[in-house]
Amino acid sequence: MIHHLIRAVILTGFALFILYLDRTGEMALYIAPKMELYVKLSALGLYAAAIYQIYAAIQKRIGNQAPSCDCEHEPSPSVFKNMIIYGLFLLPLLLGFLIPTGTLGSDIASKKGIILSGSSSVEETGAGLDAFYPFDGYIEAHAAYAKKLNSQPLISVPDTQFIETLTTLDLFREELIGKEIEISGFVYHEEDMGKERFAVSRFAMNCCSADAMPYGLMVSWPKAMDYADDEWITVKGKLTTSKYMNSVVMTLEAQRIERIKMPETPYVYPDLDFGL
Repeated sequence: MIHHLIRAVILTGFALFILYLDRTGEMALYIAPKMELYVKLSALGLYAAAIYQIYAAIQKRIGNQAPSCDCEHEPSPSVFKNMIIYGLFLLPLLLGFLIPTGTLGSDIASKKGIILSGSSSVEETGAGLDAFYPFDGYIEAHAAYAKKLNSQPLISVPDTQFIETLTTLDLFREELIGKEIEISGFVYHEEDMGKERFAVSRFAMNCCSADAMPYGLMVSWPKAMDYADDEWITVKGKLTTSKYMNSVVMTLEAQRIERIKMPETPYVYPDLDFGL
């Protein structure tokens, strides 16, 4: 009976943790919005499983044989072994409740590597915005978006299309060189960037925090070292390019930098409606 009750507590604990993340708004720090519904539904499954474990415990308590799944998973007679097994579930649950939720930042970016140039410029093929003939729907959408961006006096990189905007700037960077760009994100330094450059970046999450990757722009600024890693800033400057790690990357020649507060939702997500 005691094993059924322990399992019920663990299952209920995970369900309550999901509820806690939902009520505090911290679920977005773990998973992408498109996955939230499935996670919330999983909490209902956990509650149902916990109720079954309580029912099985009651059946044993009153002397009835609890329903069996015939899978031969009786608890080990070893108390130590059972403690280890249940501890594997209880420890991450306790850590989830006790440790404050953090956001991904420069420490993770240094391990994963920041994406500063995710694609090749179409200028290398000799095609400009008007002359370019898209060979598939992916490029066609970005070509249309590039024309729209080129018509704007200031290109502000939005949260809702952060990845799509950076990809478009990179694909058509030769055509968009000299455009005024405004972007917000956290500061990230690498030794190879030198003392007059840093990256301004956002973590892009497709499914969950495990697959999040940092995307951003290199920033050229004489006093780059005045800004510490993980500070949140808004940068406004002219789009150009520079050499970094034997590659040509998009670079902002900064004209103005403003420190800002970290947004409530620090991550960005793919726009599934882009190009539709």
